[in-house]
Amino acid sequence: MSQPSLVTEGLTIRFGGHVAVNNVSCTFNPGELTVIVGPNGAGKTTYFNLISGQLPASEGRVFLKGNDDISGLAPSARARRGIGRAFQLTNLFPALSVLENIRLAVQARSGHGWRFFSAVTKFKTLTDEAQHYLEATKLADKAHMTAASLPHGDQRKLEVALLMAMEPDIYMFDEPTAGMSLDHTPDVLDLIGKLKEDKTKTILLVEHKMSVVRALADRIIVLHNGELLADGAPDEVMQSQIVRDVYLGSSGEDAA
Repeated sequence: MSQPSLVTEGLTIRFGGHVAVNNVSCTFNPGELTVIVGPNGAGKTTYFNLISGQLPASEGRVFLKGNDDISGLAPSARARRGIGRAFQLTNLFPALSVLENIRLAVQARSGHGWRFFSAVTKFKTLTDEAQHYLEATKLADKAHMTAASLPHGDQRKLEVALLMAMEPDIYMFDEPTAGMSLDHTPDVLDLIGKLKEDKTKTILLVEHKMSVVRALADRIIVLHNGELLADGAPDEVMQSQIVRDVYLGSSGEDAA
C-alpha cells in the first residue's frame, strides 16, 4: 500500500477563546478525492488554511508523504513541496492576460521565478507549455484577454489552469463552483474530474452543493463546530443520522 500523501495530526487553532478547528486528524491518500462538508462556520476553510499554511496551528502537525513535517513552513514553501491551493475567491493577476497568468505559474514551477518583465519570446518553451494548459481548460481562445475581463466562470477555469500549471501533488479547491452559473459549473467539474483520473494525485474539495459532492466524492469528511463529525464513503456518511440531523437535513439535500 502506498504511503499517505497528506496527514493532519491533532490540528487545532484558537482565536482568543474560540476554537475554530479542534483536534482534527485525517489521512489522505493518492488517487482519492475527498469532499469536506459542514454548516457555515464549521471550520472547513480554516482547516484548509491550516493545511496550506495561511494560518499557523495552535496545536497539531501537518505531514506530507508519510513523515515530512511541514508544520512550520510558510505557504510558499508548502506550495514548493507540492500543495496547490485554489481559493473561494479567485486569486489571479487581474491586469495580466490569461496567457501571462499561466506562463508565470509555469515559470515559477520551472525555477525561472516570477519574471514580469522578461520577453515572452525568451521563454518560448514555457509559453508553449502555458498554451497546453489553456487548451486543456478550454481557454485558448481567450489567451490574450485580461483575467479581469473574463466572466466569473472562466476566471474559475483559469484558476484551475494555474493549479495544473504548478503540477502539485495535492490539489485543494475551496468551493470551486461558488458564484458560478449553471452553464459554467459543469466545465469546472469536468476539469476536476479529469484531474481525478491521475491516481498519483490527491484532491481535497470544500463544497456545499450536494450535486457536486455526489458527482466527485470518493470520500466525505464532515466538520461541525470545528470538530470531525464523520469520515467515510459518500453513501455511508450521507445516510448517517447524526450527519443528516446536523448538516444534510432530513432529506439529505439541504446545503450549508
